[in-house]
Amino acid sequence: MKLKEETAPTTSVKAPEIKENAPDVKTERISVFLKKMIRSVWFWLLLLTPLSFLLRALAENVSGFADGYNRSFYRFISILWTNISGIVPFSVGEIILILLPFAALAYLTAVIVSVVRSKGNRLKKLLLGIIRPAAAASLVFFLFMTNCGINYFASDVSTQSGLQFREPSAEELYEVCVYLADKATEYRSKLAEDENGTAQIDLSAARTKAKNAMNLLHSVYDYIPDGYSVPKGVMLSRGMSYLNITGVYFPFTFEANVNIDVPSYTVPFTMCHELSHVRGFMHEQDANFLAYLACIYSEDDEFRYSGYSEAVRYVSRHLRAADKELYAEFQEHLSDGVYRDYAYDSQYWKQFETPVAQTAAAVNDSYLKQNAQPQGIKSYDMITELIVAHYFQEIKPQS
Repeated sequence: MKLKEETAPTTSVKAPEIKENAPDVKTERISVFLKKMIRSVWFWLLLLTPLSFLLRALAENVSGFADGYNRSFYRFISILWTNISGIVPFSVGEIILILLPFAALAYLTAVIVSVVRSKGNRLKKLLLGIIRPAAAASLVFFLFMTNCGINYFASDVSTQSGLQFREPSAEELYEVCVYLADKATEYRSKLAEDENGTAQIDLSAARTKAKNAMNLLHSVYDYIPDGYSVPKGVMLSRGMSYLNITGVYFPFTFEANVNIDVPSYTVPFTMCHELSHVRGFMHEQDANFLAYLACIYSEDDEFRYSGYSEAVRYVSRHLRAADKELYAEFQEHLSDGVYRDYAYDSQYWKQFETPVAQTAAAVNDSYLKQNAQPQGIKSYDMITELIVAHYFQEIKPQS
């Protein structure tokens, strides 16, 4: 008897359907990451960059915007923060710049290590590593614009003071040079000298004197605000000399940083120059002129000599170009002490005539041209027009 063969039951397994538009896992992760980023502080910090460009455009193109900002928000915040940073005797800005390269190197190392060690989310770590410094840079740019950049488009000193400009003749330049030279010689005779016979100035007291000199200007010219703190001497001043820098305004701490390695008789003028920047006068000829005024109206002979001796050099360069005979005649009004100071100053800076200094000067020239000063580093020499106008409108009539 043959038995019927039983066949084993079979089961059919249905294959899973593959959706054509199934999201990729990595794409999903990136999408979630970007959504989180939009809600994070880093995203909003990045938006400060377009806001900064908008503020610059308003300052450059809208009449009165920069002046209104300078006299309201900037004046309030700058006085507040300059007195906070002025509590410590050293430059906070210098410390920040010294630590910045080390902080950047440490951050870069941390990002590389984090990306290497991560297995499933390396892209996320890398994006974060890029976005965070970009957001920090955006914040820095915004602070630069609010603490400094807008002021480049505010009214200059000539507009606020009412000084009337015209091209001075050689005779007028000669008259001003003689006046300045006589004053420089007068106050030079009252100063102490070092072993080399050059003027010696007490820099330990100069910080407070500079603050007082600038604040005193407010009682003479009400458009110059008072209430600001002292300038700061820089520890790495020698390094500033290699870069051909005598002073710098650090807008992130509202500090006037000054090179104190240079010949001491020039330091008071530089201190007042940088304190003018802190007050919102960003054009170099304006800062030079306010430094000149602060020094000559000061109650201190050291500051008066610093102001007059620096002014002589600026104005006499224009006289030499206009009339060499009058230039030679004016030089007789300078004392031997003044000449020794000028010779020492020339000798000091000669040792820093390097390609590094030339590059730094080129960078500064480009920076100034990008910030409403088309003359670049020649802007410093434009103090001559202000000094001459001030002499004939305010000094000579009184005398």
